[in-house]
Amino acid sequence: MAEHERNFRTHFYEKVGFRTVEEKKSIEILLKEQPIKKDKLIQFSLRFGIPAMYRTYVWKIILGILPVYLSSQDFVWSHRVEQVRELQRAVVLLSPESVDCLQEHTILRMKLIQEGRLPMQNKFVDQDPDNQYFLSIVQAVCSLVSSEVDLFWISTRFYRYISQSLYANLHLFPEHTMQCLRSEEQGQKLYTHLAQHHVISDLPLMDWFHTCFANILADTSLERIWDRILGGSSYILVYVAVAIFLILRRPLLAMQSAEDMISYLKQIPEDCGDRIVNEAIDLMHRYSGQIPKPESPGSESGRNSTKSVTDSRRNSGSLKPSRRGSFDNAVSGEKLARNLNDGKSVTIEIARKSPGSSDKPGS
Repeated sequence: MAEHERNFRTHFYEKVGFRTVEEKKSIEILLKEQPIKKDKLIQFSLRFGIPAMYRTYVWKIILGILPVYLSSQDFVWSHRVEQVRELQRAVVLLSPESVDCLQEHTILRMKLIQEGRLPMQNKFVDQDPDNQYFLSIVQAVCSLVSSEVDLFWISTRFYRYISQSLYANLHLFPEHTMQCLRSEEQGQKLYTHLAQHHVISDLPLMDWFHTCFANILADTSLERIWDRILGGSSYILVYVAVAIFLILRRPLLAMQSAEDMISYLKQIPEDCGDRIVNEAIDLMHRYSGQIPKPESPGSESGRNSTKSVTDSRRNSGSLKPSRRGSFDNAVSGEKLARNLNDGKSVTIEIARKSPGSSDKPGS
């Protein structure tokens, strides 16, 4: 009886947004392991999100900026810092006019120099849509970190990850978004309204997905979405888009002009950010396993985008909520910490309970 009551409280608190897992204590245990188990960090990021005080550090490990061996991190980081300094000097030499540019434009040119793709004329830099997406990523990361070195490496590695593993599947995301919206009772009327006003084809969905909602949602909300992306659930982007429509459905239903709807969706109110992310995470749990996803940065199949596209096309059927949400039988904080203290791997257990985590990420 006591166990049943505890589980009920756990499910209720998670439903209303209160975290019952002691994330800080659990992530500290994971970071004390030597070497650090990247797959555990990935699964933890997917299931619980990363505590703010450890987010930058954990992201750098997941993205491969820092090694999993603590004894090597200072050495590797010193080389990362020197690489950034050399790229900064190269920008001054190759593109002197960029000295007066905004910081994100300097970071972009550093990235292009590193890749050997800096064009001779600046107009070609600005004309590339991929560069515009990257600038949005940099602007978002800029508010999450305090160091220019962190800014460069997190921006470039995060963008490289999403461009290699997400972009190949983005053509599927708008269709999945509309399918998910239609399957929601509250979304059916809105979908009909959007269709009647011929708005669907003009929605800024692809811009949202290419930038992972950078400069669309508030930074404090954005980092929680990126935690799940780095945890391997790229389809959180679909659920965020659906959540935006559900949260903003009333003002959208009141509008009779397609232009007004598009303009409104390009300026999402900041105070809606947390509600949107909470709704998106709830959708991610309820639709767990219904749509495919590319793998996390550390996974072998995550480095093979071709396979992801094939799987996506094979499984791109209609979306239906699972009968049993993933909050049922959720991994408790006490059990997580106990297993970690006992030296047992919780990767498999977390993966079984986490949304869209049927494949084990690699190290």
